[in-house]
Amino acid sequence: MKRTIGFLLSLIMLVSLLTGCNGAVTNNNTAGSESSPTAGKSESANDKGGWPRTFVDFAGNKVVIEKKPEKIVSLWYSYPEFLVPLEEIPIASTEGKFLASLAYLKDIEAMKSVAELGDKLSPNIEKIVELDPDIIFATVNHESIYDSLVKIAPVIVLDREGFYADWRVGIRTFGEILGKEKEAETIINDITTQISNGRDTLKSVEGETVALIKTWDGKSYHVESPSDPSYIYTFDKELGLGLTPDPAFLEMAGQNVSMEGLSNINADHIFLEADISLSQSILDGLNNNSVWNSLNAVKKGNVHFLDISAVTGGPLATKYGVKSIIDALSK
Repeated sequence: MKRTIGFLLSLIMLVSLLTGCNGAVTNNNTAGSESSPTAGKSESANDKGGWPRTFVDFAGNKVVIEKKPEKIVSLWYSYPEFLVPLEEIPIASTEGKFLASLAYLKDIEAMKSVAELGDKLSPNIEKIVELDPDIIFATVNHESIYDSLVKIAPVIVLDREGFYADWRVGIRTFGEILGKEKEAETIINDITTQISNGRDTLKSVEGETVALIKTWDGKSYHVESPSDPSYIYTFDKELGLGLTPDPAFLEMAGQNVSMEGLSNINADHIFLEADISLSQSILDGLNNNSVWNSLNAVKKGNVHFLDISAVTGGPLATKYGVKSIIDALSK
């Protein structure tokens, strides 16, 4: 029961997260609206990407970066997932409890010393002052506290929605700001290769249908949507593994359903998105359910668990999710 309650809290946290005066750098403008079409652009001192460099952020602020920022503060929960693969561990971030729950971050020793700033929409400004950062990465959601933040350190407003829609935009943007353009491209190429190799590996299940279903407790269910950027790596024929979605799954996409509602899904494989630590207890609760046992995937023994770490939309989630799916379907 305690583990179930803990998972409920983690899942609620994930849902809320997904909807929802230093001389090194100088800001010239003020925060703007999220309607800006660009993620930002930079101009370096030379063609090789040196310093200083000027970055025009998502809100239109022109930021001159005199030298490479070392002490980074992240005000949005998803930014560390872009910073970590670039080997740029922030000194502080919001939503630390959520970050610590992610499979690909929880065991990174450096992440354990990242200071907690609290809620993503109302970060602890006093703590930020105390940390004396070189740069603060924010979103337009922080417009109301922008003036306070810019008095502490230079602020770069980033396109969090654009990053979620396409993680490659995010990793390239951080690469431009931090002088790690080559590293960003290497990360993109590595994950692209992983996906491409995965398509070849999974030719053995070509044509077999797949459904993605989220459960909180083994009693309530949400049918995921293939159009959600978090799942592009699953079904997309070019950017993903190119799996075949079950027709009924497509019709029900985005709906909360009961167990009876799941009976229409005839997929050959079901990926049950849940806290992986609860997988056995969830299955134990389903074993005696006649509707569950009537599902095609259940009869075939093709129910696979997908940890919630796989659906945050960033490069690490993509890499983790792709590996999880390949491992499950190539057994």
